[in-house]
Formats: sequence, C-alpha cells, structure tokens
Amino acid sequence: MTRASLGWRTATVAGVVLAIGLCLFLIIYASSGFLLLFAGTLFAVFLDAFTTGLGRLLPIPRGFRLAIACALTGAAVIGFVTSVGVTAVSQTPDLVRTLEREIRGIQQMLQEYNIVDVVSAEITDQAEGGETDEESAARPSGIADWLPDPSGLFGQVRAAFATTFGVIGNIGVILVVGVFLAAQPQLYRDGAVKLVSIESRARFGEVLDEIGATLRFWLIGQFVTMSIIGLVVYAALAAVGMPGAILLALTAGVLNFIPVLGPILAGIPIILVAMSQDWWVVGYALGVYCVVQFLEGNILTPLIQRQAVSLPPALIMASLVIMGLLFGLVGIMLATPFAAVLMVLVKRLYIEDVLGDRAG
Repeated sequence: MTRASLGWRTATVAGVVLAIGLCLFLIIYASSGFLLLFAGTLFAVFLDAFTTGLGRLLPIPRGFRLAIACALTGAAVIGFVTSVGVTAVSQTPDLVRTLEREIRGIQQMLQEYNIVDVVSAEITDQAEGGETDEESAARPSGIADWLPDPSGLFGQVRAAFATTFGVIGNIGVILVVGVFLAAQPQLYRDGAVKLVSIESRARFGEVLDEIGATLRFWLIGQFVTMSIIGLVVYAALAAVGMPGAILLALTAGVLNFIPVLGPILAGIPIILVAMSQDWWVVGYALGVYCVVQFLEGNILTPLIQRQAVSLPPALIMASLVIMGLLFGLVGIMLATPFAAVLMVLVKRLYIEDVLGDRAG
C-alpha cells in the first residue's frame, strides 16, 4: 500500500467518523425537531396504512381515500374526546386527591413502624462512620422525607403533561408532516433513494420498504393492543366499582405504548386507588394487573406483532434509557419504533451487506 492510498483511506475514515459525529450532534442539538419529524413519519405511516386499506373497499383515487382517512381519524378522535375524554377529565381531580392521600398514608405507615429511621440510620452510619449533632439535625429523618411531596409531585406531572402534549404548534407540525408524507409516499421514498450511489439504489429502496412495513405493522399492532388493554382494564375495574375506572383504563392503554416501563407505571395508580377501598380490592387489582400483563406479553403482542421486527428485551430497555436521557419523556415514547428502524438498518445494511452474513 502506497503512502497516497494509505493517506486517502485514513482521510476517508476520518471523514466518515466526523460526519457521523456531526449528524449525532445535530440530532441531539435539534432534538425537538428530530422527534417531531419522526412522530410525523409515524403518523404518515398510520395514514398510509389506513388509505391503502380503504383502497380495497373503495376503488377511487388515492387523494380522495386519504381525505376520507383523515376525516374518519379526526371524527374518531373528536368522538373519543367528547365521550370518554370528558368523563376522564371530570374524574381527574378526585383520582389525584385519592393518590395523594394514599401516598401520605404510606409515608405515615413507614414512620409509625420506625422503618424509615432505622434504614436511614444504617445507611448514614455505613456511609459516614458516625456523625455530629449538627449533621444529625441536618440529616433527613428517613426515607419518607426523600419521597416527593404528593401535591408537588402531581402538580409537576400535570405541568409536564401540559408542556409536552399540550403544545398546539407541535401537534400541528406532526399533522402537517404526516399528511404531506402520506399524500405522496413514493415521491419521498424515491427522493431518499437518489441520495445513494446508483448501484446501491435498488438495495436501499428494499430497505426503506422494509422499514415502512415494519413501522406499519408495529404501529397498527400497538393501537390494537392498547385498545384491548384499555377495554379489559375498564371492564375489570368497573365491575367492582373502582373510582376513576375510565381514567385508570385510559392511562393503562396509553402507557402500554411504552414497552416494559409503561405497564409498570400503569399498575401503580391502580394499586394505590385500590388501597383506598379495601384489602380484597387490592388483591383483585393485583390479579387484574397480572392477568392483563400475561395477556399482553404472551398472547396479544406475539399474535399481533408477529409481522413486525422482533426486538430483544435488553435492546428495548437500552433504547428506552438512551432516548430518555437524550430526549426526555417524548424520547421514551418513540424509543421502540426508533429502535425497530435501527434494527432493520443494522441487519440489512451492515450484517448482510458489509459482513456478508445472514441476519435472519
């Protein structure tokens, strides 16, 4: 190898590394725009699947079918908000007060049994090997003091919810991007293909088609699973007269969009509200939670998501952690579809094309 060829290869590798680093920097720096575009792409995938499905029933031009799909989607959202949403909002204040009361009850129970004092003293002694009177006075009295204040906690949750999901402009961007992409998906697909070399365009087009199919099956499967989980939870909680059954079921369905963490977070308010009723209701709520998780993990997800890319649990957790650290709550919500896209790219473009191995 001559010096010229060695220098050229070194410069090429350095340029590729620099380009990747620049792309990552731009993605992180412009994270809000990146997440909006990705969310808009997911909405476009949903509209495209809806429009394609209508094509089997209505042999009319695609533009008319897309308009019908948008109208039906908007009508469904409005109908849901006016029926279930209004009831859920009316139940929110009572449910929040119940959750705050139960959290305070847990704090008082820990203090009554001296659990917080014993545990905190052991931790302090092991960490510091003794303390002065001033340090003892300044030290928190126990684990209960480390828990967030219930009123402040739920106030922060409401503020975060309003900040993240209540921005009309962001929703508008997602809707506009989704509609434009769904109107002419082939145009944008062919435009992306032309960004690579001529000999690689056919292969890259296949990969883009596979990414679209993966997102389509995953997104439809998630909506079906969320709907079934929400209906099952509502039926089970309403059967025993659980307060805020609609809101708890809606929370369980929405949080099921986030794998692994979502179902765990959805179970916490259900158990807390059950504790305000009776102990047999707590046992009943635990049983409902276990049944729902078994249904979701062993029946619904394998059956509905069998045509989507299979993501290992460790990869899902890693994507949740990384996207959460980089982009916050919205990043957690979009972590799984983003990981699915990366999985397809790694399998097809790296394992198969670069390494020459079979990705399966």
